[in-house]
Amino acid sequence: MLLNFSRRKHGNELLEILLVASGYTTADFLQQHLHISRRSLFYLINKVNDELDQHAEFPITNVKKLGYYLPTDTVKFLQKMTEKETSAKVMTNNAQQRQLLIAFSILNAAGRSLADLTYQFDVSKNTVIRDIKALHSQLALYHLQIINTEAGKIITGSPMAIRKWVYDHATQLKPLILQTNQTVIKPATIKEQIKLFERITGKYLTDDASITIQLFLHWYLTDIKESTNQLRNSIATQNDLTLDHIWAKSFLNDYHIDSVSEVDYLVKLINSSQFAHVNWNDTLIQTLKPYSVRMIASFNHLSGAHVSIKSISDSLTVHLLSTYYRAQYNMPFEYPDLKSIQQHYHHTFEITRKVVIPFEQYIHHALSDDEIALIAIYFGGAIREQKTSTPTQNEVLVVCSSGIGTSRLLLQQLESRYRGIHFSSPMNVLQYENSDLSNVRLVISTIKLQTQREIPITTVSAFPSDLEWKIIDNAIIKAGLATSDTLKLFNVDTLLDIVSNYAMIRNPMGLKLALNDYLTQLTQEPILAAPQENLSELIKLLPPEHVGFLTHQKSWQQAVRTTMAPLLEDYSIEKNYIDQIINLTESNGPYMVIGSGVMLAHAAPRDGVNNLGATFFLLDKPLPVMTNQKMVRVIIGLAPIDYEKHLSFISDLMKQLQQKDWLTDLYHLNNIKGLFEYLYKDN
Repeated sequence: MLLNFSRRKHGNELLEILLVASGYTTADFLQQHLHISRRSLFYLINKVNDELDQHAEFPITNVKKLGYYLPTDTVKFLQKMTEKETSAKVMTNNAQQRQLLIAFSILNAAGRSLADLTYQFDVSKNTVIRDIKALHSQLALYHLQIINTEAGKIITGSPMAIRKWVYDHATQLKPLILQTNQTVIKPATIKEQIKLFERITGKYLTDDASITIQLFLHWYLTDIKESTNQLRNSIATQNDLTLDHIWAKSFLNDYHIDSVSEVDYLVKLINSSQFAHVNWNDTLIQTLKPYSVRMIASFNHLSGAHVSIKSISDSLTVHLLSTYYRAQYNMPFEYPDLKSIQQHYHHTFEITRKVVIPFEQYIHHALSDDEIALIAIYFGGAIREQKTSTPTQNEVLVVCSSGIGTSRLLLQQLESRYRGIHFSSPMNVLQYENSDLSNVRLVISTIKLQTQREIPITTVSAFPSDLEWKIIDNAIIKAGLATSDTLKLFNVDTLLDIVSNYAMIRNPMGLKLALNDYLTQLTQEPILAAPQENLSELIKLLPPEHVGFLTHQKSWQQAVRTTMAPLLEDYSIEKNYIDQIINLTESNGPYMVIGSGVMLAHAAPRDGVNNLGATFFLLDKPLPVMTNQKMVRVIIGLAPIDYEKHLSFISDLMKQLQQKDWLTDLYHLNNIKGLFEYLYKDN
């Protein structure tokens, strides 16, 4: 049973004891079970009775020489509350989502105890403690913090910071958002209001933006019901009579909210979202269109590419409208994987930085790197679309809410990560529903779709997380498009960076396309035909002290720690790097077991890597990882100093692991000398 009535420490525990008691409960019994003094017990009872009185319920009653009990009406009242709490239990798919929902649960309560959260999310107390510890650094990015109060844990920070955090995570918070005030604030009503905004303004949101806005407004309208959560009206705020403001004022009036500042906020929020279609007769759109055309022409001149102005000028103009509003309203967009774009698409990004200068001069604002990354997506997508290819029997459809915006980045990442697999250009739901799917083996989508012809659908975000990439890997393997041993990563932009250090490139984009074609052809050839080649990288990263046998290992966690020990001893890694490998496996499952009994134990460079290094240990007998899900005979420990330098080691290693005979012979080795000779032969 979980009761979430009292805001006093031990208050709910006291009531729960009295609720299940068959008769009177003595003060000695209560004192003993609550682990508090007699004086604290009497004080607690008085405070809980004050709370019951505020709800017009009868207090905890004491019968002299018998003990305490709850009146019948009070018992019924508390039982109803318990039933309500039980219906509010939340199930999550992974640790990341659970942590976000825990933060949201704390945010929307006057106080949350560990017991409340343990019950609500059906996890252990230690799990909640770990999640809250992880949340401290995540919330700090928004200048928010979790603090302890007498009523429980709460989140503190400015109203704008809280709103931004909720908006940025609205989709992941959906399970709890939709539990909020369903009787007063109905999702269907909010959806109709969004459609009304689109009809009267001519600005239509993308599906993704519309869903996010709807979820956020469901929480927002509940939040600002409390006048203390409303923004203060500013003298400088003007009561604008634009269609946007008229709509926002009418919308808020429906919920009895009369605040000029909140009207302004709502207008800024919705205009800062991504649009799919606009009113082309709008004066601002007419002003922005020439800047879009000029940016495309400038990009072609600087890059040597031949991007068709006609093909992307309209979609880029629509995007610039949202960019304009975000700059004017100081509501910045934050790209979730900016460093990856800057590193892997360096030239596209840098050229885009130059071509946006006239637009920046017009809006009197310098665009952030996050905004530049979004615009770079358009150019990268347009360059890819210049290539035409005939769909193969192994085509993968990429379906997004619209063919513009972040959907282009998803395709770009897929093509870079899975060379040799044919991906369609992003299509919307209507195109998907009317497409010939006879050659399709898999659908990857950023929105939920109805299955057609029993073709598997994998739903991920437009900016896939590490966990989502693993989901895509598994989907591609299950679809028969690749195996775990043949999935490889090639990076064209890295090759361009290397070439540019030694030679002048006259046409970077032309060279990039040529390299892309070459690598695609390379990965389409039979990989398994490659016999053992020079293993210089194995020798470099696997000195004799990093190779050995593991015996009498009681658990996979112990085996991982033993495998990584040489890297810890020579200061290549910190202790927390090993802890992170174990935490990742426990949170996300045995995805590091890459097949054929081989585990590639690793985390990210930022998790505690000082120097590039590796280890190779053979177990004396198979060891189960994560409740017998997968069995392991070899653990390879890897400490990557960045995201590139270890790839040659992985490449050399994979050439061996892809040969079944190589692994079979390896598993028959029983002495260290034989293991050395086997790893280092032909070198």
